[in-house]
Amino acid sequence: MSYKKFRLDINCLRAFAVLSVVLYHFGVPYVSGGFIGVDVFFVISGFLMTGIVLERVDHKGVLDFYIARFQRIVPALVFVILALMILGLFILSTSEYEILSKNATASLLFYSNKYYATHSSYFDSSSESNFLLHTWSLSVEWKFYLLFPIIVILIKKVRLPLIPSLVFLWIISFVAMVLLSKHNQTDVFYSFSTSAWEMISGGFVYAYGASKAQDKKRPALAYFGITLIIISILALNSKDLWPGAYTLLPVLGAAIFIIANNQESRLIRNRTLQFIGKISYSWYLWHWPVIVLMRYYNVSFNIVNTLLGIATSLCFALISFYLIETPFKNRSKIRANFIWSLSLVTACVFVSLNHGMSFRFNGEMKDIVNYRFNNKNWRPGTCFLNPDQDYKQFEKCPDKMTSNSVVVWGDSHAAHLMPGLHINFEGVNFTQRTSSLCGPLLGAENSQRPFCKNINTNVLNEIISAKPRLVVLSAFWSQYPFEKYLADTLKVLHDSGIRTIVIGPFPFWQEPLPKEIEKNGLNAQRTLPVELLESKKHLFENEMKLKEIISQSGNAKFISALNTLCNHATCNVTVGDSPVKPMQWDNAHLTDSGSVWFINKIKNELD
Repeated sequence: MSYKKFRLDINCLRAFAVLSVVLYHFGVPYVSGGFIGVDVFFVISGFLMTGIVLERVDHKGVLDFYIARFQRIVPALVFVILALMILGLFILSTSEYEILSKNATASLLFYSNKYYATHSSYFDSSSESNFLLHTWSLSVEWKFYLLFPIIVILIKKVRLPLIPSLVFLWIISFVAMVLLSKHNQTDVFYSFSTSAWEMISGGFVYAYGASKAQDKKRPALAYFGITLIIISILALNSKDLWPGAYTLLPVLGAAIFIIANNQESRLIRNRTLQFIGKISYSWYLWHWPVIVLMRYYNVSFNIVNTLLGIATSLCFALISFYLIETPFKNRSKIRANFIWSLSLVTACVFVSLNHGMSFRFNGEMKDIVNYRFNNKNWRPGTCFLNPDQDYKQFEKCPDKMTSNSVVVWGDSHAAHLMPGLHINFEGVNFTQRTSSLCGPLLGAENSQRPFCKNINTNVLNEIISAKPRLVVLSAFWSQYPFEKYLADTLKVLHDSGIRTIVIGPFPFWQEPLPKEIEKNGLNAQRTLPVELLESKKHLFENEMKLKEIISQSGNAKFISALNTLCNHATCNVTVGDSPVKPMQWDNAHLTDSGSVWFINKIKNELD
């Protein structure tokens, strides 16, 4: 069977894949497993690429193969990234524009899967602002395109049988995926090596199974395959361990559908599905930036807005398909495509190296937009635990708890106090016990941080055993059910005779503070109005609730971060001179300089 023959069934499968991804990302109900569309695309790519490689490698056409892949993928990708870089110059803050340029560089050079594995998680809310998150799958496929021809050549050179060799590689990739996903889901999700089995599955279909189905069985096989895919779309969700054993379901469905090779079904020949399949690549590229842009402007995803968003992404896809993807995959456009892509990479690197083109600003504002935070003074991984770390990891923290210790217990809103405490209280024995998104509340469950409850139990036991002279509790209180658990936590500390200080909520801005300053400017007092604080976090209401709880505790004291940083009308937003630095580096966390300033202001209350 030749890969050159256009297959209606594969084009139909592309339509199902892109529709599932688009509807899932737009939050359409009942499409909870729509992310499996990417896995279907992997199987399709494996099938087509195996056909191309087996025929072209035999004719020493590897270079032609690479050029064809470049022409197929790069022009439409360059178009969407160029559009985003132009748009970003006008709507994004300087730091956001720098991030976009780094993401764009990673996408254009096809290492975005590894880059995003270390910077975000696909299913985390932190990824919702990444305009190019979806390009991770292109990077995975590109690695397959680069390596697979070489692997096939080597297999043939050493005269190994092709199918058993591919089976061996499939087993290694699949087993690695199943075993490793339980320990580091993010790395496995973005990894080429643990996704390769999906593409090799498509390769099996081409090398062994394609066209072997009997004619009378083709319709039944096709419908069985598509049923497995639909079940995956409707039954799976982002809470499932993914990738994992369940990934077999859509992969098997796609493989069976391709094996069926059914070209006559009314479903498969449906003109709408065929058209969607034809523009699927461009639609995949454009749907996610539209979603991120809607979130950026806080557009609600109601029925009307969702339909408008889908329609808008489809319009951009049509423009991309007819004006870019189709004409620019012609071999005669290779030089133009290379120049455009190289020029865009160069521009993106330039923007990144110049901090999002911060040279557009002068004076104090330039100091603000140039500021970049590094949390090394939080001591991540040792004294500030990551989400995948349990209490035992505190053994790596050099802080040892004694009766002379001042214990800082909480989440990142406790960790950000450490730079200021160390500067303002030299020689004091601080013991840091902080963990990401884990408030210091005894017995509180946290679905986002499975180790949190155990961490808090052990930290409290450590405190009771050591009886330190002071315990400071600080947290992003709005995130936790403190009304239910704080009183009991304070009671245990009180019954153990341990003096306790609770630090209240910090200002939480609607946008990261440097962005707010960039948007609104700096007045002579270097303040911004409290109206720019995020009302949904109920900062002042929670402060009153905390005060009430603490007032009923016999051995605890409350310090108001809001009163320290703000008055009734404004909040302090910068610290220092030459350079001026923002008080907070994101929506709520103090910069190191902000931490020093804040602790200095409450120093007497901590003594």
